[in-house]
Amino acid sequence: MAIRLLALAASLALALLAVGGVTHAQSQLRTVEGVVQNATQGGGEVSEQTVTLHRVTATGFDDLTTTTDGTGAFNFTGFEFNPAVSYGVSVRYQEAIYGTDLDLSAGSPEPVALTVYDGTSDDGIVSAGSASLLLADADPSDQTLAALEIIRLVNRSDRSYIPGEGVMELLRFGLPPAASGLVLDTALIGADYVQVDRGFALLASIPPGEHEIMFSYRFPYEASSFTIEKTYRYGAETVRVLAPEEVVALSSPTLGPPSLVTIGERQYQVVESEGLTRGAEVSIDLDGLPMASAGQQIGNRLPDLQFEYAATAALVALMVGLLIYGAVWKTDRSSRSGSVAVAVEVPHEQNDERVVIGQMIGDLTASYEAGSLTESDYSQRLRVLNARLTSLSGDDSA
Repeated sequence: MAIRLLALAASLALALLAVGGVTHAQSQLRTVEGVVQNATQGGGEVSEQTVTLHRVTATGFDDLTTTTDGTGAFNFTGFEFNPAVSYGVSVRYQEAIYGTDLDLSAGSPEPVALTVYDGTSDDGIVSAGSASLLLADADPSDQTLAALEIIRLVNRSDRSYIPGEGVMELLRFGLPPAASGLVLDTALIGADYVQVDRGFALLASIPPGEHEIMFSYRFPYEASSFTIEKTYRYGAETVRVLAPEEVVALSSPTLGPPSLVTIGERQYQVVESEGLTRGAEVSIDLDGLPMASAGQQIGNRLPDLQFEYAATAALVALMVGLLIYGAVWKTDRSSRSGSVAVAVEVPHEQNDERVVIGQMIGDLTASYEAGSLTESDYSQRLRVLNARLTSLSGDDSA
């Protein structure tokens, strides 16, 4: 009898363990469901659209696909969750991709809404809300200037801009003559670029809303005095050009007289204007640029300058700070005869880009929590910075 009771108890324990194992396995199963919805007035159907669940690891990806029903609904039911995998969901609609990242660590998420729009290749729906140019450094050894630009693209329509097939049907941005080392960063999904005559063309769809692009490059100058001619193809509600005071003397007949701002422990000259129309041309005069010595000029006949993004990480931090605190000096110029102190920390050491980006994220979060940034602006800039951190990890593993 005792043996039978022990056997029964052992069987019961095994059964409980088995049930516990099933429960644990079930707790690792996830379901993602949602709906594709078209926000364009009178827009196209969202049935029979292919939706992709992205599962990305350090070694590759393993995607799942499904199709929306007649109402645009979709679901991925009962797949196994892996904490080492990054998850996201997307849909391609009229040649544009719409998607979002998913956090499945706490269980199945709330239903996902993927908002899509009818597309157009008419770039008239895209304009520039703001355009900032930082002339960060002049190198006398090869007589080149380092530049960083941040442009906030705005689409206030209810359609997505979709690039056409020809170069003239792409969003195009000018660069100075002989510019090199172009590096582009943006949170736009699937964005890429091609270099074209006098600049580059952006290969990306622009959905309704505001979207930032950042790009850095170097370009040569031949004399201590130099004029940059820029065309703002998409206009700009606000244009700002700045440069460190000790690097170059900055002025512009079209943007107005320079003012001084103190950022960290460094003074910058700023010229700015508002309300530039599409196709507006701007002249920026530079003076006092350092020139190469005779020996340096001989050495510089060797080809080609490579401008690494890592050297501009602190400049991105600076530009983000200027976007956050730009309202400090956005007042009547008649009241700005002196310099303005702006509380933006820029590290002196620029070698560790991860440290810089970490500081940028911290400053960005602090500004958002203080109410200096909208949730949309905060989310957009945070995505750009996180994307850069991810790409750095990829560079290390290569």
